[in-house]
Amino acid sequence: MKKIVSLCLALAMVLSIGMLTAACAEPTELVFWTALSGSYNDAIQKICEDFNASQDQWKVVAEYQGNYYDIAAKLQAALLDGSEPDIVQMECSRTPLFSDYGSFAELSDMLANVGLDAKEYFYEGFMVDCDWGEGLYALPFNRSTPMFYYNKTLFDEMGLSAPTTWDELHEVAKKVSIPGERWGFEVPIDQWFFCCFVRQSGGELMNAEKTELTVNNEAGAASLHWMREMLEDGSMKAPPGSEYNGYEAARSDLAAGITTMIISSTGDLGRLRDMCDFEVGTAFLPGNPDYGVVTGGANVCVLAGHEDKEAGVAEFLKYLTSADVAGQWAVTTGYVPTSESAANSEVYQQYLAEIPAGTTALQQMEYAGNQPVIPQWAEIGATIITPEMQKCVEDAAYTPEMATQSMHDLVATLLGTK
Repeated sequence: MKKIVSLCLALAMVLSIGMLTAACAEPTELVFWTALSGSYNDAIQKICEDFNASQDQWKVVAEYQGNYYDIAAKLQAALLDGSEPDIVQMECSRTPLFSDYGSFAELSDMLANVGLDAKEYFYEGFMVDCDWGEGLYALPFNRSTPMFYYNKTLFDEMGLSAPTTWDELHEVAKKVSIPGERWGFEVPIDQWFFCCFVRQSGGELMNAEKTELTVNNEAGAASLHWMREMLEDGSMKAPPGSEYNGYEAARSDLAAGITTMIISSTGDLGRLRDMCDFEVGTAFLPGNPDYGVVTGGANVCVLAGHEDKEAGVAEFLKYLTSADVAGQWAVTTGYVPTSESAANSEVYQQYLAEIPAGTTALQQMEYAGNQPVIPQWAEIGATIITPEMQKCVEDAAYTPEMATQSMHDLVATLLGTK
């Protein structure tokens, strides 16, 4: 009898220790590198905190790494020494580049295990640079298109409406400009907007085989002529700086009343509403004559070789892109909902009812296309198209035709097709 009692006590002790150990076990950490600062970073941190509180197996730690340029450079370095994160927020044009390196995991089976069918769930327009026929290597997260913003309070006072074409924009810009004090229009010099302008002018960025940049024509040169004309007559202010400094300048100038119309990301709506002491109006990008935009923003990608954390990563991605979470993210930031479920969520529908300016981003998706999905596109945009645009608007002797021909030739050299 004593032996039986002792055995029972020992067994009870073992079970108690096991239960205590399980109760005290730390959740497995998932490192998520992010590329958005300020209130956007706060929103990401809140999502991660809520996910962590919803279960006890996994703990997502979001680490801000700088802007899209910074995070790409840091990821390249981290891959060399094995310090890469589990999940990364990657600007959409760079997704094919890292996938081509073999850095990102294919997600289809992982997501199927948690019941998420990406092709069925997300808007098709956002999936082109997540699945381009070689597998699913990303999910759309903070996706956007360029959008037209204007000082609606001033426009209402002057009896003006948002322009719908380039010519209308130019005329309105001249009406609202005050020499040396206020400019009508400002747009960052950026390849993303150039892509939109080419599309609006009836052109294509590349041939079907993705071996040639096809902008050395009237459609490619049109926007450069348009901007130069406005710069020359004083109705457009060119923002200073490179990379994302031009965006900050445009936002700040609109808020300060230095300009009255800008083009920036749909993801800037929340920020501009906070910055401006007047009503911020939104509209489609004026056409030439057609409407047209290309998608941008960032995806979330999973690093290859992290199979031991695959289950947790899949659960987090499902949570991150769920209707209510993604809907709240769109409300908080102004980014476009990435799925019909998110767009139809109660929180997003209530937002649209309260803030009519928010409807533009989703409605403009009807006219959205994509940047070319090739590994070299990020380099083409940053080191060829944007610098050629900059040179053209700054140097009167460097014509739009010279700039677009140079773009074509430099891309041919880069791709080895010249």
